Amino acid sequence: MGSKALALRLLAQASIFALGVLAWLAVTRGLYATALLCALAGAALALDLAQKPGAWRVVRPTPIQARTGFAAALNRRRLELLLDQTPSPILLGMGDDRIVAANRAARRAFDTPHALPDAARLALTGDRPLSSLTSPLRWRDASYAVSRAEIVDDDGHADLVVLTDMTADVRAAEAAALRDLLRVLNHELMNALTPVASMSRSALDLLRDGGPAATGQAISALERAVARTEGLRDFIDAYRTLTRLPPPAPRVVDLPAWLDVARESFRAQWAARGVTLDCPPPPADEIRIDADQMWLAIGNLLNNAAEAALERPDPHVRLGVHRTESEIRFLVEDSGPGVPNDHTDQVCLPFFTTKATGSGVGLSLARQIAQGHGGALTLLPAAPDAPLGGARFSLIVPL
Repeated sequence: MGSKALALRLLAQASIFALGVLAWLAVTRGLYATALLCALAGAALALDLAQKPGAWRVVRPTPIQARTGFAAALNRRRLELLLDQTPSPILLGMGDDRIVAANRAARRAFDTPHALPDAARLALTGDRPLSSLTSPLRWRDASYAVSRAEIVDDDGHADLVVLTDMTADVRAAEAAALRDLLRVLNHELMNALTPVASMSRSALDLLRDGGPAATGQAISALERAVARTEGLRDFIDAYRTLTRLPPPAPRVVDLPAWLDVARESFRAQWAARGVTLDCPPPPADEIRIDADQMWLAIGNLLNNAAEAALERPDPHVRLGVHRTESEIRFLVEDSGPGVPNDHTDQVCLPFFTTKATGSGVGLSLARQIAQGHGGALTLLPAAPDAPLGGARFSLIVPL
């Protein structure tokens, strides 16, 4: 027993003795009520001391308990410091619609010491839950990838969102895309203008020489130059199609009915040429997409697949639709020869084509539409067990 515990016990015993003395003095002076009160108080104190000896002992934590508590507090402090020093902004969505900047990077990005102001919250989420944020997220000239998690404890749940700055990656990708575009534009323009200039010069020389034969040759040269000029005009029209694509306007669409239109349109265009479309029934569900743009994307994929399938006997195209809780996936396959390995990285570039009469716009436009919906268009690797054996394109749209 420690000194403090001993002092408490002695104090209790002294109190009992003092109450006894007071009770005796009260009896000698005829104060019976006071005597009774002192006697009862002393008896209660004595009974408590006898029944609960531990209550009069100072409880100290054992060395193991002390070390465990100190380690837990130290670990918690370390985690708080690590969280605060994390370079990625971290946000917490509370149950009362507040969004809290949980670390220094978030407080700096959103200019707030704690919770986001209403204006910033509305600009960030559009008055929707924090968990509805999707990648890529634009905020003040920066692009962020969004990672989400849910925290559940005794106090309820909160949405945790980590924003990873990918501005440098996005700008590098944009620069690479611009270089690819300029390379393609240079190639196409030079291919079109060089023969036009040569044939125009030849026609001019022939007209200067005069004579019926020279005139006929000049006319033929000019006709070829005009044909090349019209090809250049078609190329420019295709470029304008890519650059003028508006942002998607999603609305609720009945998936089976929407695919029925796609099937009928394909068959009207390709059935006479012997191309068969296999399209298993999709899930009976509604999805939220820009129906016109997505039909343009799927239509381009189907047309591209049909043209490839015609390069082999018994042309077949397959359109599969797979739905999960978070996304919908369109898989377009064909029975054609597939995409050569040296073209897999270029097949979705604007104006790249392996066809003699192709514009190189269809796949690029489909990819642009998919990206506008927050999704992606991917050329899947060749698979020996693929049912049709040709190219396979996957278009994924988050829901």
